[in-house]
Amino acid sequence: MYLQRLIAATLPLFIAACSLAGDAAPTTSAPAKSAESGGSADELSSGDSKVDAILDRLEEKGAAIKGLRCKLDYQYVIVDPVESRQIKEGDLFFARGEPNSKFLVHFTKKIADGIVQESGEYFAFDGRWLVERNDRAKKIIKREIAREGEKTDPFRIGKGPFPLPFGQKRTDILRNFKTTLEPFTLGDPIQSQHLKCVPIPNTELASRYARVDIFVDKRTELPVRIVTERLKDGNRIEVDFREVDTSDAPAGSRFSIEEPKDFSIEIERLEPGSKAAGPAGLEMP
Repeated sequence: MYLQRLIAATLPLFIAACSLAGDAAPTTSAPAKSAESGGSADELSSGDSKVDAILDRLEEKGAAIKGLRCKLDYQYVIVDPVESRQIKEGDLFFARGEPNSKFLVHFTKKIADGIVQESGEYFAFDGRWLVERNDRAKKIIKREIAREGEKTDPFRIGKGPFPLPFGQKRTDILRNFKTTLEPFTLGDPIQSQHLKCVPIPNTELASRYARVDIFVDKRTELPVRIVTERLKDGNRIEVDFREVDTSDAPAGSRFSIEEPKDFSIEIERLEPGSKAAGPAGLEMP
């Protein structure tokens, strides 16, 4: 399921915007001071004032976003035995709401082994249900993430199953990652800054990821690229965000997916007494 790959990739739901000199020398952060160690949330620091300032601006920018839409370039990079790429192109929509926020990913094109194909793949979360529709397979899967009226935070890093790169809190980042500012290099997005985030040992994310790289446009203070490297095989997910528009939130109807009559439908409800689905439960094999 490509959604889980996308979300895992976009895993850094987490930090979302920054603006510092991208050609600075790499800076190393000290281990984040956790709440368990006795420090308050306000005391959490990367150990580098520049990184802390970036994270603070990312949080402020993200908090101000009520909704967004953008073009999405998604690449799944297989590194062994020879590097190969599976590319998908589409659109991302996001809207804050009550009791829960919503998102929609619609892939319209797939490129693999030099072959370009039209694609009809949809992944939508309407605040309660995660719906996956595959037009080629004529199949729809509906997974219950939260019960009717239940408030959850599915986009919070390390907590929810759908980490998106907008609106993450500095404290959440530093509780989960050792974060450094890397120098600008050839191939980085133009006018971007590179935050390298390595999962802190013994965190849930450390069992799945070797690193997460966030590239933020210095002009818009929004992420333009996110790269995640899986721990178990070194494969990467690279997601580029283009033409980001945060002027208004998409209409609620935008997050509904049509259910053609000739499509099969599977419904997976939460078990009685169970909590909302966590990130590990929706991870790719």
